[in-house]
Amino acid sequence: MLTLRGLLAMALLSPLFSNPAPAPDALVDFGRGKRSDWRALNDGVMGGRSIGVVDYGRNTMTWAGTVSLENNGGFSSVRSPWGKSDLSGFSSVTMRCRSTTGQSDTFTLTMETSERWWMPYWKANFAVEPEWTEVTVPFERLKRSSAYTGELSEFWTWGDLSAILRMGCMKYDGTAGEFGLEIDWMRFNAPAVRN
Repeated sequence: MLTLRGLLAMALLSPLFSNPAPAPDALVDFGRGKRSDWRALNDGVMGGRSIGVVDYGRNTMTWAGTVSLENNGGFSSVRSPWGKSDLSGFSSVTMRCRSTTGQSDTFTLTMETSERWWMPYWKANFAVEPEWTEVTVPFERLKRSSAYTGELSEFWTWGDLSAILRMGCMKYDGTAGEFGLEIDWMRFNAPAVRN
C-alpha cells in the first residue's frame, strides 16, 4: 500500500507532482535531509545590491537578508529548482511559516511558467507574523505579472497552473530593509469535496 509519504517522495518538485485530478494534498517539507535545494536569487543579477541567503536547519528553511534600492535594485528571492509541475489539481497552498525579524512582514509567492525572466508569472502576496502560523494562499488570488509591465489583464491566457516550472518567494515591495522568512513546510491543498 502506497503511503502519503511514499507518494510525496516520488512526486516532489522535480517534477513536483504527477497529474491526478482531483489531486491529493501534497507536502513540501523543508530542512536538512528533506527538501534543501531551494536557492537565493537577488537583484545582483541586474546590478542591484540586495542580499538574501538561504540556510537549512534540521526541519526548516530560512531565507533572510537586506533589500537595497541602490543601483536600481530592490528585490531578493528564494527559488525552487527548475522542473515541470502540474498544480492544476490544487486550489491553494498552506505554509507553516514565521517572520524572523520580530515584526510582521509581507512576501510574494511566485510560480513561473517560463525560464525567461521577462515572461509573465503567477504571484500572490501573503502576510507573515513573528509567531509560527499557517498561512493559506488560495490560487484564485494568484495574479499574472511581468517584470516589464507589472500586473497583466485577465485576458492574458498563456501559462496556466498545469505548466509551473519553478516556485519561490520574493521580497519585492519597493521598500529597503531587513527581512527574514522561515518555512517549515508547504502543503498544496486539493479542492474541498462537495456533497
